[in-house]
Amino acid sequence: MLDFKYVTPKMMAVGLAYFIFINGLSIVNASKGMSNSLFDYVINMRGGGSADILTLVLGVLPLFSLIIPLLMDQTERSAVVLRVRRKRRLYMSHVFFAAMVSALLTATMALTGLFASWIETGHVHNLWGSEKGTIYFLLDDKNVFPLYIPHVTSVKVWAYILSSRFLALLFIAVFVIFLKASIKKNVYVFFTSLILLGTDGLFSERWSLFLGKAQIKLETWLAPTEQMFNLTYFLLGIAVMFFIGAKIYDRKEFYQ
Repeated sequence: MLDFKYVTPKMMAVGLAYFIFINGLSIVNASKGMSNSLFDYVINMRGGGSADILTLVLGVLPLFSLIIPLLMDQTERSAVVLRVRRKRRLYMSHVFFAAMVSALLTATMALTGLFASWIETGHVHNLWGSEKGTIYFLLDDKNVFPLYIPHVTSVKVWAYILSSRFLALLFIAVFVIFLKASIKKNVYVFFTSLILLGTDGLFSERWSLFLGKAQIKLETWLAPTEQMFNLTYFLLGIAVMFFIGAKIYDRKEFYQ
């Protein structure tokens, strides 16, 4: 794919180093206090963790908002003589690149969380379903703890974390691609992405249009319907922006 062709080793090293730095800070934040099992270092219920919302907003969002428009510019400058029939192929290369990078960063978040748990606790076991775990500790009413046990098994927690993080990252990437297709100047794309997605991800409480759907709270584990709604919301958002972006590209003029 064309986008990968323009990713230089320096760009890759700097981008990954920045992401790992933010990821590490979030893990450090999670390690404070009672963190004694795997998922405390992946998505801590008191904040922090390798896959926390802060990693998405402070680590992934600025990275995507800066790098994706630059790569799109470089790719399209080389494609100045593209025929109309190849415009959709060019657009698909951008989306494919976004999906691959989103998958890579999702895997990185999972692996760094596993590594942090092993370093800090000496194991990678899930204690959330036991009275030794953080969830039991955080509940004011311990009588409701049995309700959590079937919902916080390793398979269910991993399934939701990985799927929600991948879709949230892909949502960010496709949003940036959509903005770049609509707005010519990269600086406008960068700040529009940060303002719309960043503020929604960090400060939305009850209502959210964008990254607020990626927040995972204690109550989230008791609500499988909410989890499914959040995943479906991201999928629909990605689909809508994808098809609108494709239509914009069909009309895009590369001879300017």
